[in-house]
Amino acid sequence: MTKLNCSVRGCSYQKDDRCVRGNIHIEGEHADKNSETSCGSFEEKRTCGCTNSTCGCAPEMSEVSCDAVHCIFNDNRKCSAEHIGVTGNNACASCETECASFQCR
Repeated sequence: MTKLNCSVRGCSYQKDDRCVRGNIHIEGEHADKNSETSCGSFEEKRTCGCTNSTCGCAPEMSEVSCDAVHCIFNDNRKCSAEHIGVTGNNACASCETECASFQCR
């Protein structure tokens, strides 16, 4: 499990700089740098206030599946990093997010 911080304010799962989803999927199978990754679990906020996906507390640790096989933290398509960050403050789509913790092998 990975400690997951998220600064993607436009995602319905983001609350208090954390992800309330509990598990996410990082995309970018051929990525060689952060900007070639994205959060495949991104879901754009469509309403104001509390929605089903944003109610409740963010889990301390999250399961992160990862397609970025060139990342040093990728262990059989699971993230082995103790802490990662997903960024994309003004994101309106998954492709506008990225794994800020990606490090190419």
